[in-house]
Amino acid sequence: MIFLDTMVNIQRTNFDGDPNLGLHTEPTEDLCIVDPGLSKKCYRRIRDVLGVEVLKTTVAGSSMPGIFCAANSNGVALPKNTEEEEKEFFDNHGIEWKILEAKHTALGNLIMVNDSACVVSQRLMDSKKDLENLFGVPVVSGSIAGRDLLGSSSVVTNRGLLTHRDTTESEMEYLEEIFDLECGIGTVGFGVPFVGACIVANTEGILISEDTTGPEMGRIQQALEQNL
Repeated sequence: MIFLDTMVNIQRTNFDGDPNLGLHTEPTEDLCIVDPGLSKKCYRRIRDVLGVEVLKTTVAGSSMPGIFCAANSNGVALPKNTEEEEKEFFDNHGIEWKILEAKHTALGNLIMVNDSACVVSQRLMDSKKDLENLFGVPVVSGSIAGRDLLGSSSVVTNRGLLTHRDTTESEMEYLEEIFDLECGIGTVGFGVPFVGACIVANTEGILISEDTTGPEMGRIQQALEQNL
């Protein structure tokens, strides 16, 4: 017996020709912060597949918010070079935000977070209390594939966890303990190991770059649909 209503909606796509879906977006369960320069077709695809409200804004003056911010259902962490009109944008949409006074501003590359836990680069641990207050979850430091690029090397939702193909056994065990999810490893877009750069996902849907192969798609589904 197949319960189709429980399946996550997964689709291949590029955003106006760009396979780096995760750089243009920062999704949560209810909303997705999105590059304001994308086409209406892209916004419609994000809304329909992830079941979210699409919020079009730059972050730190960049049209790639996925690089510069990180969010869960409680709020969004923003870099110190966030512009005033961007802060006002989040205020106007009733979204909690916090500016991190960290030297490193590419927060989306350095933070992996869902609604139960957060793992960050050691470089951001001075902001641990701010992040815990904002996200409402415990914050610890960690690595994936020996690097601190946690956000670009992973996709974590409230249902599943996928990481870089070179994630070590000890790193996998650590992440599984922190998030209470089984860790799957894989690639996207015909061999790209930085899965966070080319995937946009929440518990309702998954968007993956157009060149993703069948076997890659299977591993992605297995990792991100594990709690169905």
